[in-house]
Amino acid sequence: MRRSTQLALAACAALALAACAAQMPPPAGVGDIQAIVGTYSGSMKEYGTTPRLDRVTIRPDGNFEGTTGGPEGARTAGMIAVRSDGALAYEAGQARGVATVYEGDGRRVIIFQRADGTTTTTVERSLP
Repeated sequence: MRRSTQLALAACAALALAACAAQMPPPAGVGDIQAIVGTYSGSMKEYGTTPRLDRVTIRPDGNFEGTTGGPEGARTAGMIAVRSDGALAYEAGQARGVATVYEGDGRRVIIFQRADGTTTTTVERSLP
């Protein structure tokens, strides 16, 4: 195959892959924990591992529970609070971090980033 054909095929593959990836909705500040109450599904990515399915349930009192699937599945419970800047702070045992809410296109996405950078959890749910 000629080099120009190979480059054209690679470019088409890259465009197709980018088109398939869901775009992140715009950031949304949170004024009250009630705004994000519910169950979200997505994945957890820990440093050095393959992403695993994750489900996060946020309750009206600020408590949350995360359930991670896979062979070494785990259940985590903690507290989440709204910061003055509209972002979220969370604590679950020894783990602490921040979470950012994105909302639009009929869905809400929450990305939890552990303070030490070892874990990122991305979950979402459809909005009514």
